[in-house]
Amino acid sequence: MGREIANRVAVVTGGARGIGAAIAESLLRRGAIVAILDRDEPTAKQTAAALSSVGPAVRAYALDVTDLDAFKAALDTIEAELGPIDFLINNAGIMPLGGFLDQDPATDRRQIEVNLFGVLNGMRAALPLMQRRGRGHIVNIASVAGRIPTPWATVYSASKFAVIGATESVRIEFENSGIDFSYVMPALVDTELISGTGRPRFPPPVKPADVANAVLRALTTGKVEIFVPRFARLSAILPAILPRRVYERIGRAFGIADMFADVDEKGRASYKQRIGN
Repeated sequence: MGREIANRVAVVTGGARGIGAAIAESLLRRGAIVAILDRDEPTAKQTAAALSSVGPAVRAYALDVTDLDAFKAALDTIEAELGPIDFLINNAGIMPLGGFLDQDPATDRRQIEVNLFGVLNGMRAALPLMQRRGRGHIVNIASVAGRIPTPWATVYSASKFAVIGATESVRIEFENSGIDFSYVMPALVDTELISGTGRPRFPPPVKPADVANAVLRALTTGKVEIFVPRFARLSAILPAILPRRVYERIGRAFGIADMFADVDEKGRASYKQRIGN
């Protein structure tokens, strides 16, 4: 199950900013050796430099997670430079928003490539390395949107449902291998990802550090599924015990059903430019 973190090599995708940077910092504070992977290499290097005094060692590497061959090459380089990889945190993700019929199919495809294939590529690249040693732990960052429908973020929600299904399926394939699998499901997180969007009446957005703490809990306990905040588990429980109309009425009452319906385009412009949307 879970294992010690100190002196272990951990890889974090999408580690240049936001949740990924918080995860990298938390791992470093626990004594891990951290490799930050990100498409934005200059920012990744800045983040690594800022965190260099926090823990044993941190390095930044350029990676587009949609490129499987590049992912494999990056992990080979990390193993040569830092040592055997014990932990992979598949965190990279993007969230374009808009009505389903208004979205450019090319944007939908890009989102699936990053959010889903980025995770699949990470597992395909890391698992053979971990298999040879009979140990390792992969943590995939999903979302509460992978448990409940999320209007105006349809493809994002679909990609996170898929991440949960893929993690559960691969986990069973690798039973008794010595390799653990977890997925973390945050509610809204106070990062650039939700810039310009509405907010539900409840719950309030969590902080990147809350997600980082959940990743640490997954690694140290071996827990498979972790909600952030913990009471977000209700998103999995209520649909199973309540009639659909009651459950959906609760979602509307809390403002969850329409939080992405009206977006401040100016407030979201910087994020959209960065992700190429």
